[in-house]
Amino acid sequence: MPKKELIPDSIQYFLLSVILWFVVDFGTAGGFRFYYYEKIWPTILLFYLGFPLIFSLLIFRLKWNNRRLFFGMLVTVFIVEILFTRNPLLMSFPNLLWGIPLAVLIYIPLVYFPLWLIRKAIKQHLMIILLCSISVLAVTLLTIFGGK
Repeated sequence: MPKKELIPDSIQYFLLSVILWFVVDFGTAGGFRFYYYEKIWPTILLFYLGFPLIFSLLIFRLKWNNRRLFFGMLVTVFIVEILFTRNPLLMSFPNLLWGIPLAVLIYIPLVYFPLWLIRKAIKQHLMIILLCSISVLAVTLLTIFGGK
């Protein structure tokens, strides 16, 4: 007899994604400083809840494959980093050459890590997980110690 799920995969994905959005953004953009939230907390809360909800629907309702998810992730990078935050690494020419790959390395965990965890596919993606985790850690440390 097959085991029945206590929590559907879509809900697990959503919850794990919200946690990752909080941790990754709070570290990479906020440097784990609470004043980061002072003026923009409603917008950030919308990102923390909205994007996980959207990706949960894309993955589990619309059955998007990895290629579509990657394109969706690039759209997310554009919306968050260019339209809303105007990230200087993505807004000027020479910087965007390394800013875009860095942004992708930071957004992969937000979209794919919860999915791989739920699907028990961590081992298959271990090198990507390590590369992205090191990138997130490096940006977090630069934000903490390189900022004002």
